[in-house]
Amino acid sequence: MQKFTCLLCFLFFSLSIFSQEKGYLEFDGRCIKNHQPLKGANIAVYKGSVKVTELTTSKNGKYQFFLDFGVDYKVTYSYPGSADMYLMIYASKCPADKSIFPIYDGEVPFFEYNNPSINYGSFKNPFSKINYDGKKTFRDDETYGQDFLEKLYVDPEEIKKRDMQLAAEKEKKELDAKLKLEAEQRKRDAEEKERQQQLADAQRHAQEEADRIKKLADEKARPDKNKNDSRNQIASQETESKQSMASEEVQLTIDKEKRNIKEKQNKAIRATYESDLLKIVATNERTEKESQFKKEKNKAQVTEVIETLKKEAEVKAKSEQVMFDSKTRNKQAVLNSGIKNKEMLTLIRQTAFNERDIRYSLIKKFPEVKNYKPAGIIGISSDIEKGTFKTTFTYNISNGINKITYRRESFTWGLNYYYKNDKEIEEQNYLKELAQYNIQ
Repeated sequence: MQKFTCLLCFLFFSLSIFSQEKGYLEFDGRCIKNHQPLKGANIAVYKGSVKVTELTTSKNGKYQFFLDFGVDYKVTYSYPGSADMYLMIYASKCPADKSIFPIYDGEVPFFEYNNPSINYGSFKNPFSKINYDGKKTFRDDETYGQDFLEKLYVDPEEIKKRDMQLAAEKEKKELDAKLKLEAEQRKRDAEEKERQQQLADAQRHAQEEADRIKKLADEKARPDKNKNDSRNQIASQETESKQSMASEEVQLTIDKEKRNIKEKQNKAIRATYESDLLKIVATNERTEKESQFKKEKNKAQVTEVIETLKKEAEVKAKSEQVMFDSKTRNKQAVLNSGIKNKEMLTLIRQTAFNERDIRYSLIKKFPEVKNYKPAGIIGISSDIEKGTFKTTFTYNISNGINKITYRRESFTWGLNYYYKNDKEIEEQNYLKELAQYNIQ
């Protein structure tokens, strides 16, 4: 009985310790990409600037870690070719010695780069904030999550508007380049026209000089009283005319060389202009094809994004249902634990009361002198029979003509059965009757 009492005290002490055990947050997650489990994603947990733990997802994309209360945590997610992300867990609002064991379960989708429907600047902020609800669970900040999703996904109309704006800017640049080429061509045409005008003026000037010389020659043939003076004057003018013609000839040669050089330059400019024009035409065709391709691609991506949002909404709904069921089970488990503790305390109290009653009943009472009658001669014999799984204790008590047989069958797994004259009786009655004969 003393051993049984110690066992009950140990159980009571263990229950008291368990009820005061320090709690923790169990974080269960799953990484996905394109609706498939993502293997090899890197996950790191930081307490302030100190890295607490780091792990990699398995082939099913799942991961798990445990966090103490009383501090805030930053959880980062990274995978090659995908945007880096992080979330915040505000566990500082939960007391460090809080004796609760909440479970948080959720999925983390990864996003590839170069997706026009995703605003990658949003990932500078946490994609989720997990707060303590003040009771027994941790929940997502739904308002923040909705706002983050609205900023993350770019509206298809906005994508179309942006593409149209880029196409307009590109078309404007091409038009400006074309106008610039046309202005340069007009400038070159004006310069060429001016050179042609200068050449025409030179030719006219030479013709006028030739006419003047001819006129002087005609006048030379006429009789004149100052014939000698005229002859000298004509000779002088002829010399000047010859010098002027030589100068004009040199100038014409120079102009001719300039024209040849200019023609070569014009040919080169014309070839360059034609090449640039062909490049512009090819670029316009390529741009038009790229624009058409982008439109088709954007249309397909918009359709894919819509399907992705639908599937994510379905997954989120299922996840919320699973989380609700899990929280319900956790709540029920806590309630069951409380009920179990109360029942164990009740059982311990009842056992203690029963043990006290048994001890009181085993206390010997001395009979009164006037009512004392000497007992007759009592014969007591005992026998022990040990088996593999059972040990039998037998006590034979004879008092005159009365004979009583008590038997206790004790099994190795802890069960005991009590018999009086081969009839099963309660343990209390068995012990009480044997105590009359000083049998322990």
